[in-house]
Amino acid sequence: MGLPTCQAFVDDFKPGLAERLRQALDKHAIEATSLVVGGPGKEIWDFYQGPLTIGLVPRETRAARIAHIKKASDFAKQCGIPAVQTHCGFIPKIPTTIYTGKQ
Repeated sequence: MGLPTCQAFVDDFKPGLAERLRQALDKHAIEATSLVVGGPGKEIWDFYQGPLTIGLVPRETRAARIAHIKKASDFAKQCGIPAVQTHCGFIPKIPTTIYTGKQ
């Protein structure tokens, strides 16, 4: 398509994948400007359940997601990708609303 840059999404860091991704980027002369990472766990991409399920805000998935982001950082370094990005979560205008339903 003639695009010189991209953001690469990877959700499973299997052995050998970093090398294969790097080879594909080089073959097509594409620069990956960042590695996009999300999860693990259920994520619902809407404005109703999204604030409860996306990013680092949900306490029940926070530790696993932080560990996953650290793996993504190591993976990005292996691929020569300079940045990692994720959706950190919804920060509500009134913080208690999202957790208790009360204002």
